[in-house]
Amino acid sequence: MRTTLDIDPVVLSAARAKAKAERISLGRAVSNLALAGLAGPAVPPAGTGFPVMAGVEGHHVTDELVAEYRDDENADGDVA
Repeated sequence: MRTTLDIDPVVLSAARAKAKAERISLGRAVSNLALAGLAGPAVPPAGTGFPVMAGVEGHHVTDELVAEYRDDENADGDVA
C-alpha cells in the first residue's frame, strides 16, 4: 500500500542502512523495523542486567554519530 509518512531522520537513516544491507526496498525495511518494534523489547541475556539491542547491519553507531544527533537535539531546544 502506498502512503506518505513523516519519518524521523534517524529512523530513515537506519531504514536505508537496513535496506542496503539486506538488498530490500526502503518501504520493506521501514515495515520490518516497525514490525520489530511492535514485537516488543529485546530480552537481556540472563545474569547481565543490561538490555541488548540488535543493531542494523551496515549501520555503525560511533561516538561521533551519537554526539552529532545529541547536538542536533540541543539545537532544537530539546533537553539531552
